[in-house]
Amino acid sequence: MSDVKSFTEQITNKLSKSINQPCVLCGAKGHEDLCLCEDCLAELPYIENSCDSCGLPLQASLTHCGACISSPPPCTRCVSVLHYQEPVDYLIKHMKYHNQLAIADLMGKLLVKKIGKTTPLPEQIIPVPLHFSRLQQRGYNQAIEIAKPISRAFNIPINTTLCSRIRDTAPQFDLASDKRAENLSHAFEVINEVSVKHVAIVDDVMTTGCTVWELSKTLINAGVERVDVWTAARATAD
Repeated sequence: MSDVKSFTEQITNKLSKSINQPCVLCGAKGHEDLCLCEDCLAELPYIENSCDSCGLPLQASLTHCGACISSPPPCTRCVSVLHYQEPVDYLIKHMKYHNQLAIADLMGKLLVKKIGKTTPLPEQIIPVPLHFSRLQQRGYNQAIEIAKPISRAFNIPINTTLCSRIRDTAPQFDLASDKRAENLSHAFEVINEVSVKHVAIVDDVMTTGCTVWELSKTLINAGVERVDVWTAARATAD
């Protein structure tokens, strides 16, 4: 696991974020230190109201979806900022596959604004781990990069050594919804002693929830009492 952490730190140090860069969507001047201009930032498809348990967008008067009322997920609370639709899908893909770490910084800072209304805050942040083979191929874990501005804003440590991804699973987007839970079964393992009771999992996109549910269950089985989930985007359909 130390090799994974060392590799991640080496690559991340080489991929510095640009300051005052142009907007990645329209080319205009970026707003403050972000990679979007003020207009593009304002036009993003923000989630106004969502299920407290799974993050699914809901009508303003509702706090939980029917599925979570009948069968609550293993996490306590989900927070997502954006609908996974244009241009968010474009931003996420460029963040993950084209070394656009400034987009990860943007997503983390958008989460900071929304998380600021959430209490209590966790003791540690757990970015969803990548399998080492995927990490070598991509060069960085976008979940860690999203977590960094959140960690700085709330002074919450990021723990990248508590658990690992022990199975190199197929990409979830290639699978039908009924195969996604099976694909993630026993994909994660807690490899160090659990010393905290409340953590938050951070990831880029939540679709069916299979990834974060599996990681949540793994952490709870190891002794964590409360798991929250923070994602940049939330999809509403396959």
